[in-house]
Amino acid sequence: MRSLFAILLFVAVSTQAATTAFLNFQQTGQFSNYFNGDSAPVWSQSSSAGVGGAGGVQWTLGGSDVWVAKVGFQPSVGSTYTLSVQYLCHINSGYGGIGLTSQNSNLNLAGSTAGVNPGLGISYHGGGFIPNNNSGNDVGTTLWTLTSYGASKSGNQGIPSPGYGSSGDYWSQLSLTVKYLGSNQFSLTPEVYDVNQTTGAVGSLMAYGATQNYTNLNLGGASELYPYFSSNGSRFVGADNITMPVPEPSAVSLLAVGLGGLAMMRRLRS
Repeated sequence: MRSLFAILLFVAVSTQAATTAFLNFQQTGQFSNYFNGDSAPVWSQSSSAGVGGAGGVQWTLGGSDVWVAKVGFQPSVGSTYTLSVQYLCHINSGYGGIGLTSQNSNLNLAGSTAGVNPGLGISYHGGGFIPNNNSGNDVGTTLWTLTSYGASKSGNQGIPSPGYGSSGDYWSQLSLTVKYLGSNQFSLTPEVYDVNQTTGAVGSLMAYGATQNYTNLNLGGASELYPYFSSNGSRFVGADNITMPVPEPSAVSLLAVGLGGLAMMRRLRS
Protein backbone atom coordinates (compact mmCIF):
# COMPACT_ATOMS: atom_id res chain seq x y z
CA MET A 1 0.00 0.00 0.00
CA ARG A 2 2.84 2.36 0.83
CA SER A 3 4.31 1.81 -2.64
CA LEU A 4 0.96 2.56 -4.27
CA PHE A 5 0.57 5.85 -2.40
CA ALA A 6 4.15 6.81 -3.24
CA ILE A 7 3.53 6.18 -6.95
CA LEU A 8 0.30 8.20 -6.91
CA LEU A 9 2.01 11.11 -5.22
CA PHE A 10 4.91 11.04 -7.66
CA VAL A 11 2.59 11.06 -10.65
CA ALA A 12 0.55 13.86 -9.11
CA VAL A 13 3.39 16.26 -8.44
CA SER A 14 5.29 15.46 -11.64
CA THR A 15 2.34 15.74 -14.03
CA GLN A 16 2.81 18.93 -16.06
CA ALA A 17 1.11 17.99 -19.32
CA ALA A 18 -1.39 20.38 -20.84
CA THR A 19 -4.62 19.40 -22.47
CA THR A 20 -6.53 21.32 -25.16
CA ALA A 21 -9.61 23.45 -24.62
CA PHE A 22 -12.06 24.26 -27.41
CA LEU A 23 -14.15 27.45 -27.20
CA ASN A 24 -17.01 28.00 -29.66
CA PHE A 25 -18.62 30.95 -27.82
CA GLN A 26 -22.05 29.38 -27.79
CA GLN A 27 -22.31 29.98 -24.05
CA THR A 28 -22.95 33.48 -22.69
CA GLY A 29 -19.92 34.95 -20.94
CA GLN A 30 -17.51 32.35 -22.29
CA PHE A 31 -15.13 34.96 -23.70
CA SER A 32 -14.84 37.09 -20.55
CA ASN A 33 -14.66 34.00 -18.34
CA TYR A 34 -11.59 32.64 -20.11
CA PHE A 35 -9.68 35.77 -21.14
CA ASN A 36 -8.25 39.00 -19.75
CA GLY A 37 -8.34 42.03 -22.02
CA ASP A 38 -5.70 44.70 -22.51
CA SER A 39 -5.91 48.22 -21.09
CA ALA A 40 -8.42 49.35 -23.75
CA PRO A 41 -10.41 46.27 -24.84
CA VAL A 42 -12.46 46.45 -28.02
CA TRP A 43 -13.35 42.76 -28.50
CA SER A 44 -16.72 41.52 -27.27
CA GLN A 45 -18.73 38.31 -27.45
CA SER A 46 -21.82 38.27 -29.63
CA SER A 47 -24.50 35.65 -30.28
CA SER A 48 -24.20 36.18 -34.04
CA ALA A 49 -20.57 37.20 -34.72
CA GLY A 50 -19.20 33.69 -35.32
CA VAL A 51 -18.99 31.32 -38.27
CA GLY A 52 -22.39 30.87 -39.91
CA GLY A 53 -23.92 33.64 -37.78
CA ALA A 54 -23.52 31.68 -34.54
CA GLY A 55 -21.77 32.82 -31.37
CA GLY A 56 -18.38 34.44 -31.75
CA VAL A 57 -16.19 37.42 -30.91
CA GLN A 58 -16.28 40.72 -32.78
CA TRP A 59 -14.52 44.09 -32.82
CA THR A 60 -14.72 47.30 -34.79
CA LEU A 61 -12.90 47.74 -38.08
CA GLY A 62 -9.37 48.97 -37.42
CA GLY A 63 -9.45 47.95 -33.76
CA SER A 64 -6.25 46.85 -32.04
CA ASP A 65 -6.48 44.45 -29.14
CA VAL A 66 -4.92 41.50 -27.34
CA TRP A 67 -6.61 38.93 -25.12
CA VAL A 68 -4.72 36.46 -22.93
CA ALA A 69 -5.98 33.32 -21.21
CA LYS A 70 -6.67 33.76 -17.50
CA VAL A 71 -5.32 30.30 -16.62
CA GLY A 72 -1.87 29.12 -17.70
CA PHE A 73 -0.19 25.75 -17.97
CA GLN A 74 3.19 24.53 -16.77
CA PRO A 75 5.66 24.21 -19.67
CA SER A 76 7.46 20.89 -20.00
CA VAL A 77 10.64 20.39 -22.04
CA GLY A 78 9.91 18.31 -25.12
CA SER A 79 6.19 19.07 -25.10
CA THR A 80 4.31 20.40 -28.12
CA TYR A 81 1.44 22.88 -27.83
CA THR A 82 -1.07 23.78 -30.52
CA LEU A 83 -3.09 26.99 -30.70
CA SER A 84 -5.62 27.90 -33.36
CA VAL A 85 -8.29 30.50 -34.02
CA GLN A 86 -10.74 31.05 -36.85
CA TYR A 87 -10.52 34.69 -37.90
CA LEU A 88 -12.90 36.58 -40.20
CA CYS A 89 -10.85 38.46 -42.81
CA HIS A 90 -12.44 41.71 -44.00
CA ILE A 91 -9.86 43.99 -45.67
CA ASN A 92 -6.27 43.56 -46.86
CA SER A 93 -4.73 45.73 -44.14
CA GLY A 94 -3.53 44.52 -40.77
CA TYR A 95 -2.51 41.46 -38.77
CA GLY A 96 -3.90 38.67 -36.63
CA GLY A 97 -1.70 37.36 -33.83
CA ILE A 98 -1.45 34.10 -31.90
CA GLY A 99 1.14 32.83 -29.41
CA LEU A 100 2.26 32.34 -25.81
CA THR A 101 3.20 34.83 -23.10
CA SER A 102 4.48 34.65 -19.52
CA GLN A 103 2.11 37.41 -18.37
CA ASN A 104 -1.67 37.00 -18.08
CA SER A 105 -2.67 40.57 -17.18
CA ASN A 106 -1.74 44.15 -18.15
CA LEU A 107 -0.64 42.84 -21.53
CA ASN A 108 -0.66 45.20 -24.51
CA LEU A 109 0.36 45.08 -28.16
CA ALA A 110 4.04 45.73 -28.88
CA GLY A 111 4.61 47.53 -32.17
CA SER A 112 2.18 47.51 -35.07
CA THR A 113 1.99 43.83 -36.06
CA ALA A 114 -0.12 42.28 -33.26
CA GLY A 115 2.82 40.96 -31.24
CA VAL A 116 3.11 41.25 -27.46
CA ASN A 117 5.93 41.81 -24.99
CA PRO A 118 6.72 39.50 -23.27
CA GLY A 119 5.62 36.89 -25.76
CA LEU A 120 6.50 34.54 -28.57
CA GLY A 121 4.16 34.01 -31.48
CA ILE A 122 3.21 34.71 -35.08
CA SER A 123 1.39 37.60 -36.78
CA TYR A 124 -0.47 36.54 -39.92
CA HIS A 125 -1.31 38.65 -42.97
CA GLY A 126 -2.19 38.11 -46.62
CA GLY A 127 1.29 37.64 -48.05
CA GLY A 128 3.00 35.89 -45.17
CA PHE A 129 3.67 36.02 -41.44
CA ILE A 130 5.93 37.79 -38.96
CA PRO A 131 7.52 35.98 -36.00
CA ASN A 132 7.06 38.07 -32.85
CA ASN A 133 9.71 37.51 -30.20
CA ASN A 134 9.07 40.09 -27.43
CA SER A 135 8.48 42.68 -30.13
CA GLY A 136 6.11 43.81 -32.83
CA ASN A 137 8.41 42.84 -35.70
CA ASP A 138 11.23 40.42 -34.93
CA VAL A 139 12.74 39.47 -38.27
CA GLY A 140 10.41 40.83 -40.94
CA THR A 141 7.89 39.11 -43.16
CA THR A 142 8.28 35.49 -44.28
CA LEU A 143 6.20 34.61 -47.33
CA TRP A 144 3.67 31.81 -47.16
CA THR A 145 4.38 28.53 -48.91
CA LEU A 146 1.07 27.79 -50.65
CA THR A 147 -0.25 24.29 -51.11
CA SER A 148 -1.84 23.47 -54.46
CA TYR A 149 -5.21 23.86 -52.76
CA GLY A 150 -4.20 27.22 -51.29
CA ALA A 151 -2.95 28.47 -54.64
CA SER A 152 -6.29 27.62 -56.22
CA LYS A 153 -8.18 29.44 -53.46
CA SER A 154 -5.98 32.50 -53.05
CA GLY A 155 -7.76 35.68 -54.08
CA ASN A 156 -6.66 39.28 -54.50
CA GLN A 157 -6.24 39.54 -50.72
CA GLY A 158 -3.91 36.53 -50.56
CA ILE A 159 -3.96 34.10 -47.65
CA PRO A 160 -5.90 33.87 -45.35
CA SER A 161 -8.66 35.54 -47.35
CA PRO A 162 -9.17 33.53 -50.55
CA GLY A 163 -11.68 34.91 -53.01
CA TYR A 164 -12.15 38.22 -51.20
CA GLY A 165 -13.77 40.71 -53.54
CA SER A 166 -16.02 38.10 -55.12
CA SER A 167 -17.29 36.19 -52.10
CA GLY A 168 -17.07 38.84 -49.39
CA ASP A 169 -15.72 38.28 -45.86
CA TYR A 170 -13.96 34.96 -45.43
CA TRP A 171 -13.25 32.71 -42.43
CA SER A 172 -10.03 30.73 -42.20
CA GLN A 173 -8.18 29.00 -39.37
CA LEU A 174 -4.79 30.25 -38.23
CA SER A 175 -2.80 27.61 -36.38
CA LEU A 176 0.49 27.68 -34.52
CA THR A 177 2.45 24.69 -33.20
CA VAL A 178 4.94 25.51 -30.44
CA LYS A 179 7.48 23.01 -29.14
CA TYR A 180 9.49 23.67 -25.98
CA LEU A 181 13.02 22.53 -26.82
CA GLY A 182 14.60 23.48 -23.46
CA SER A 183 17.34 25.99 -22.59
CA ASN A 184 14.96 28.89 -23.43
CA GLN A 185 14.52 27.52 -26.96
CA PHE A 186 11.17 27.16 -28.71
CA SER A 187 10.19 26.16 -32.25
CA LEU A 188 7.25 27.73 -34.13
CA THR A 189 5.34 26.25 -37.06
CA PRO A 190 2.51 28.41 -38.54
CA GLU A 191 -0.26 27.10 -40.80
CA VAL A 192 -3.48 28.35 -42.41
CA TYR A 193 -6.46 26.07 -43.06
CA ASP A 194 -9.63 26.62 -45.03
CA VAL A 195 -12.87 26.19 -43.08
CA ASN A 196 -16.49 25.58 -43.97
CA GLN A 197 -18.05 29.06 -44.06
CA THR A 198 -21.28 27.80 -42.47
CA THR A 199 -20.17 25.23 -39.89
CA GLY A 200 -16.54 26.11 -39.19
CA ALA A 201 -15.42 22.54 -39.94
CA VAL A 202 -11.70 22.53 -40.69
CA GLY A 203 -10.85 21.86 -44.33
CA SER A 204 -7.67 21.63 -46.39
CA LEU A 205 -4.28 23.15 -45.59
CA MET A 206 -3.85 26.33 -47.64
CA ALA A 207 -0.46 27.68 -46.54
CA TYR A 208 2.36 27.05 -44.10
CA GLY A 209 5.70 28.33 -42.91
CA ALA A 210 8.90 26.40 -42.22
CA THR A 211 9.58 25.51 -38.60
CA GLN A 212 11.95 28.03 -36.99
CA ASN A 213 13.67 28.07 -33.59
CA TYR A 214 13.71 31.11 -31.28
CA THR A 215 15.25 31.97 -27.93
CA ASN A 216 12.98 33.63 -25.37
CA LEU A 217 14.25 34.06 -21.81
CA ASN A 218 10.86 35.27 -20.53
CA LEU A 219 9.05 32.13 -21.61
CA GLY A 220 11.96 29.81 -20.83
CA GLY A 221 12.15 31.08 -17.26
CA ALA A 222 8.39 31.10 -16.62
CA SER A 223 6.61 28.62 -14.37
CA GLU A 224 3.39 29.16 -16.35
CA LEU A 225 2.61 30.12 -19.94
CA TYR A 226 -0.60 31.70 -21.25
CA PRO A 227 -2.05 31.59 -24.78
CA TYR A 228 -2.86 34.95 -26.36
CA PHE A 229 -4.82 36.09 -29.43
CA SER A 230 -4.58 39.55 -30.97
CA SER A 231 -5.48 41.78 -33.89
CA ASN A 232 -4.14 45.04 -35.26
CA GLY A 233 -5.51 47.02 -38.18
CA SER A 234 -8.45 46.28 -40.45
CA ARG A 235 -7.76 42.76 -41.77
CA PHE A 236 -9.70 40.75 -39.16
CA VAL A 237 -13.03 41.71 -37.57
CA GLY A 238 -14.18 38.49 -35.89
CA ALA A 239 -12.96 35.34 -34.15
CA ASP A 240 -14.46 31.95 -33.39
CA ASN A 241 -13.63 28.32 -32.53
CA ILE A 242 -10.46 28.82 -30.49
CA THR A 243 -8.30 25.90 -29.38
CA MET A 244 -5.57 26.43 -26.81
CA PRO A 245 -3.51 24.50 -24.25
CA VAL A 246 -4.81 24.56 -20.67
CA PRO A 247 -3.72 22.75 -17.48
CA GLU A 248 -4.34 19.02 -17.38
CA PRO A 249 -7.20 18.52 -14.88
CA SER A 250 -5.88 15.13 -13.80
CA ALA A 251 -2.83 16.76 -12.22
CA VAL A 252 -4.97 18.38 -9.54
CA SER A 253 -7.04 15.27 -8.89
CA LEU A 254 -3.98 13.03 -8.71
CA LEU A 255 -2.35 15.41 -6.26
CA ALA A 256 -5.41 15.19 -4.04
CA VAL A 257 -5.29 11.39 -4.19
CA GLY A 258 -1.60 11.35 -3.35
CA LEU A 259 -1.97 13.68 -0.39
CA GLY A 260 -4.94 11.68 0.82
CA GLY A 261 -2.85 8.53 0.63
CA LEU A 262 -0.11 10.05 2.78
CA ALA A 263 -2.67 11.06 5.37
CA MET A 264 -3.99 7.49 5.44
CA MET A 265 -0.47 6.13 5.87
CA ARG A 266 0.06 8.37 8.89
CA ARG A 267 -3.19 7.15 10.46
CA LEU A 268 -2.23 3.51 9.85
CA ARG A 269 1.15 4.05 11.51
CA SER A 270 -0.47 5.61 14.56
